[in-house]
Amino acid sequence: MEMRNKMKQLKVLLVTATLLAGLSACAPVLIGGAIVTGVNIAHDRRSAGQVLDDKIITASVKNEIRKSLIDDSRIKVDSYNGVVLLAGEVKTAADRIKAEDSAAIKDGVINVVNELKLVDEISNLARRSKDSYTSSKAKASLLKIDIQGFDPTRVKITTANREVYLMGIVSRDEADAVVERIRHLRGVDRVVKIFEYNN
Repeated sequence: MEMRNKMKQLKVLLVTATLLAGLSACAPVLIGGAIVTGVNIAHDRRSAGQVLDDKIITASVKNEIRKSLIDDSRIKVDSYNGVVLLAGEVKTAADRIKAEDSAAIKDGVINVVNELKLVDEISNLARRSKDSYTSSKAKASLLKIDIQGFDPTRVKITTANREVYLMGIVSRDEADAVVERIRHLRGVDRVVKIFEYNN
């Protein structure tokens, strides 16, 4: 109970700081190790409060997974509008379920998309570096999309094992254009849409 009160107090402080940052488009705010600027929040289709909620959810789920698992796993956690994505690798079905349960119990989580793969051998640093590079290429490729009102910063990209996961609030035309851009990139085996649609 005390921890929950502390989280609520932290959330109030972060919302206040972010709203103040929104008044000055270039003032950064540090949230859970990531910098969020007024510009990013102004372009986001989520409310400032939901952006903060998602940062808190992501950090909280990562912490819970570290506590409840997982010595020999590779788990990426992302959250968008209360939907949590788990991507990566675990060695046992029990760890896969444990990771999902760790996410599902957190306040503010609406749904958990569990894309964790069961593997005999967890991927090495070289594979992870390639996934990071693929994410960077995918983000850069979105700059070439020519749809009125499209903002590539509204698409959250996570890559694990050559599979690219897409989160965000987009139109169906935007979603189709994003997938078409990314699916042809070298190093991409599969594109998974976890979008919400605004039309």
